[in-house]
Amino acid sequence: MRLAIRSLSRAPGLAVAIAGTLTIALAFTIGTVGMLDGLLLHPYPYPRLRQLLLVRDSKPREGAHQGRAIAVADFLDARESAPAFSTLAAWRPQPLVITNAGAEPERVEAAAVTANFFPMLGVTPILGRAFAADADRVGQDDVVLMSRRLWNSRFGADRSVVGREVRLNGRPVTIVGIIRDEDCYPSGVDAWIPLVFTRADVVERAAQRIAAIGRLSDAATDHDADGQLTSLSRALASRYPLTNRGRGFELLPLQREQYEFTAPLFLFVLAAALLVLALAVVNVANLLVARTLDRRRELAVRAMLGASGGRVAAVAVGEVVVMTAAATACAAVAGSGVLNAVRVSLPEGIARWIAGWTSMRVGAGALAAGIGIGLLVTIAIAGVVALTAVRSARQIGASTRPTHRSTWGRRLVVAGELGFATALLLGASVMVAGFTRIAAAFETLAPSRLLRFTLTLPESRYPEDAQVASFHSALMDRVRNLAEIEQAALIRNEPASNVPNPTVPFQREDAPALQPADMPRADVEVVSLAAFETLRLSIVAGRGLAESDGAGAARVAVVSRTAARRFWPDRNPVGATIRLGGNTLAVRIVGVVSDLTLNWYDPETRPIIFLPDAQSPARTTTVILRTRTDPMSLARRVRAAVAELDERQPLSGLEALNTTIADSLSPIRVIERLLLVGAVLASALAALGIYAVLGHWVASRRRELGVRFALGATAASIARLVLCEALLTAAGGMVAGVALAIVAVRVAGGALLGVPSLNPRTTITVAIAAIALTLVASVGPARRASRVDVAELLRLE
Repeated sequence: MRLAIRSLSRAPGLAVAIAGTLTIALAFTIGTVGMLDGLLLHPYPYPRLRQLLLVRDSKPREGAHQGRAIAVADFLDARESAPAFSTLAAWRPQPLVITNAGAEPERVEAAAVTANFFPMLGVTPILGRAFAADADRVGQDDVVLMSRRLWNSRFGADRSVVGREVRLNGRPVTIVGIIRDEDCYPSGVDAWIPLVFTRADVVERAAQRIAAIGRLSDAATDHDADGQLTSLSRALASRYPLTNRGRGFELLPLQREQYEFTAPLFLFVLAAALLVLALAVVNVANLLVARTLDRRRELAVRAMLGASGGRVAAVAVGEVVVMTAAATACAAVAGSGVLNAVRVSLPEGIARWIAGWTSMRVGAGALAAGIGIGLLVTIAIAGVVALTAVRSARQIGASTRPTHRSTWGRRLVVAGELGFATALLLGASVMVAGFTRIAAAFETLAPSRLLRFTLTLPESRYPEDAQVASFHSALMDRVRNLAEIEQAALIRNEPASNVPNPTVPFQREDAPALQPADMPRADVEVVSLAAFETLRLSIVAGRGLAESDGAGAARVAVVSRTAARRFWPDRNPVGATIRLGGNTLAVRIVGVVSDLTLNWYDPETRPIIFLPDAQSPARTTTVILRTRTDPMSLARRVRAAVAELDERQPLSGLEALNTTIADSLSPIRVIERLLLVGAVLASALAALGIYAVLGHWVASRRRELGVRFALGATAASIARLVLCEALLTAAGGMVAGVALAIVAVRVAGGALLGVPSLNPRTTITVAIAAIALTLVASVGPARRASRVDVAELLRLE
């Protein structure tokens, strides 16, 4: 080892180049492994995470990331009939407005949960206590738990807040405990209240409104729980055929809850990181093999003086160990920096909804994986270098002219490197194009002049739907009177919300009657009169919503173009009547509008039924304002307009819609940047590999080049010889890279959303870039080859 350090100190440039190359590749890999460890393997910090299972409806909802809720009565039956679960809890979203003395009202994301929810997760409050066992009973439910986030922002981390009374939706409740942000479930929620089941809930099976999660008992397995729930679903289907026929339960480990979203994205990043690492290893091995060949006289002398093959190999391997050990140590630190940079790249408002994102670290698992990868790299490179050293020591005096076999071996190495780099560049380019296309879908809204904010009207102050509708109407009148406002509208779930629409089954009156389980389903949006104009949705057939579509008028709806094509493929749906949820309330379709892009992760345009807010007012709704000036310049006046109607009514998410869209797309922007970084690193390593292999090719053929010069070759012809060698090899690599990219893009198209196919323009562009990269990397070796000193060569010979 001392000899290795002394030897490397005489070639510091080479040592830094090799250690730096490995450090960059290992840091990228360790950072990616840490990311996957936090998002896929340990997204939640709960004890015995593998025992936690989500209990969902087995029938998939149409579209991506739809939450498969279950009915309350089905949940209660499962709790009694599935002994494989030691505990089964439930929750549902519950937006709240919090009011306390000395602070403005604030809308918070909240959930109503059963009393056993946090004990089931294994979570203990950091301050105060969890819910009492009877907290989910009427009269005992006037309590609330808060996240550390809300505790800090709302109460300044005052420890005396436990036991204090606040108002939630106008109702007095007592704060009983504070939950760590890392322990929050669902992710992003800041407050929890008891979930109280009414008498109607206990027998309700048609409406599926709650999510269930359970912990397996120590002696039970997933298979046991699945068998018990399958038996229960069959019994319920037989007992309640109108609601439960075709319905069942599906188990999903909580650990895998985010796989549909994160796994395809980050596994491709991991593949890119491993490819970069493989290229780095090949390049370093090439450089060290070349260095070992340059030391063949020294190694031969050692062998002649009695050194064994193992001793000769150890001399060369010592350098490998020194450099890879230094690279691994530096990569562990640099990998943490890479991961920190990725973690802070998401806005806080988005990161909080991705389990494990804010707690991503290069922990013990990722560090152990990094050390293990470093060890494998050391063994791989050391093995190649040791074999070269032993062979070189035995072959001293033999011709140094490369054999046909070794020449083709080096060509294959260069071709492989360039092929992988080309494939990664093509894959990254295609995915970036796909992500760009996703972002462009929102441009049809012309969002640069849109201001949005969300309102939640508490039931305690607005108990009747008529009061909600009246407030909405008055608010629209006030904001439309502002001079800088062109149009104003309400929509329950705005574009780029990252929240799926609720779906509803419906029955067509002109079609045979269906059971609820067999009915078609569509998204439901509740909008005001001017929503289509504000969001730039055009009327395709019929009409939009009108003033006459009020609370006392006949129920009407407008459907999206996709809904019209899917559910009425052979006719115009205008004039048709449907029954939402299969009930007796008839809704007449009066128009068809162009499609609305809601969230980027939906692979296809979703069918939507638009209902007028005046007839079906939503307590939680988003106000969209189209302005003539900078949207945020009107923020103060908009707040004042709401306060004039209700000074206790908070606004949340007051921002330009452009900001909302950018935040919504930020997760795929992170993937885009990581893939581009991987592609750039791979290209740089491929260039380094071309440079190293061609440099060795020139060095090993110096005698031949000298003979060519002696026979009349010019410097230009020798340079062309080297460039032709490089381009010939590069051509094979590019062909292989394009083939690999086609396969990768097809696989990605099935796993990632919005990834288009490989097009000729992108392929040609990347091929030109690869050729340019090859030429740039070949310039140095070509110049050295064209400057061979024949006289010096003859003198040495």
